[in-house]
Formats: sequence, C-alpha cells, structure tokens
Amino acid sequence: MNIGLGIVLIPSAILFILFGFFLREKNNKIVSNGLLLVGTIILSVSILLFTGIYDPYANHVR
Repeated sequence: MNIGLGIVLIPSAILFILFGFFLREKNNKIVSNGLLLVGTIILSVSILLFTGIYDPYANHVR
C-alpha cells in the first residue's frame, strides 16, 4: 500500500513543481514559490513511502 501511494503522489508532485516553474517565468513569485514548496514536500513524502522508510501502517511502534 505504501508503494502504491508513493507512485500515485509522484505525478502530482511533478505537476506542482512544473506549474511552479512556469509561473516563476511570468513574475508571479509568491504563487510559484508556494507551488514549488508543496511539490517538494509531496515528492519527499512519496519517496519516503516508496522506499519504505516511513510506514504509517506499521503496528510495531506504540
């Protein structure tokens, strides 16, 4: 389930980052910085889920 969620989140992160780059060219810095930040956070979370470093469904830690 973690790998599937990581795979689903990667395209959305790439879209946020691409829209952030395109808006940066049009001098809309606040929105572009926000989109780049959100895209980076989603990409890092998806990488953590995809590699298995972060496992939200693990019951062994209480």
